[in-house]
Amino acid sequence: MAGQDSAIFRKAALERLASPERLDARPSLPSYPRRLSAALAVLAVAVIAFAAWLR
Repeated sequence: MAGQDSAIFRKAALERLASPERLDARPSLPSYPRRLSAALAVLAVAVIAFAAWLR
């Protein structure tokens, strides 16, 4: 059964490589990682400000 799975994945990989119009397309990240990193930065600043306020 593992041989069939690897054959399916190999076929999908070859199909991706066979389409040259997609090879020069720039991969892009979805917008949510940017929002997540911005939210983490705001949270880090808030934690640092709270820790400084406690001193």
